[in-house]
Amino acid sequence: MKFAYREIYKLSPALMAAALIVLVVFNLMSKGRIDHLTADNAIIAEKLEQAYSKLDKETQQVQRNGTVPGDPPANSIELFSWDIRRMQKKGLKVPVNDIASDLKQHGELIPYQPSMGGKMNFYDAGKIWILAGKWVFAYFEDGHNGGYMLLEYQIEPGGKIIWKVLASYLA
Repeated sequence: MKFAYREIYKLSPALMAAALIVLVVFNLMSKGRIDHLTADNAIIAEKLEQAYSKLDKETQQVQRNGTVPGDPPANSIELFSWDIRRMQKKGLKVPVNDIASDLKQHGELIPYQPSMGGKMNFYDAGKIWILAGKWVFAYFEDGHNGGYMLLEYQIEPGGKIIWKVLASYLA
């Protein structure tokens, strides 16, 4: 037994040197990983900053004109060029979109109570159809129930739109 301890004792400087070399190698490898992770972190931070910037721009757009980027545009059925010119003379810049945006701000026109904490409104501009120069057919919902409404609109000078509900039903 004494012999084994002496041999181990003789080898201990070599074992310690080997352990030290292994620790140095692992330290260098870890430093390389840390540098790589730091670079990845910088890339991710830049992408996150770009996403925040884009979100901020889209939020400002929604606050300015009530449309969400990527929302499908409102539709028109038989809206003639003279209808568009007449609407522009009364103050609408892009009549189809302006009419849809204005309607989306008038959820109070919907004569049905929302369910389960929702709020009835015209949320999807792609489901608002402008019919000639006088009527709109639109889909409304509260996230749980939905329906359709036929409305008549009148554009006053300055672009103010007056709405009148003609018919509605829950689908």
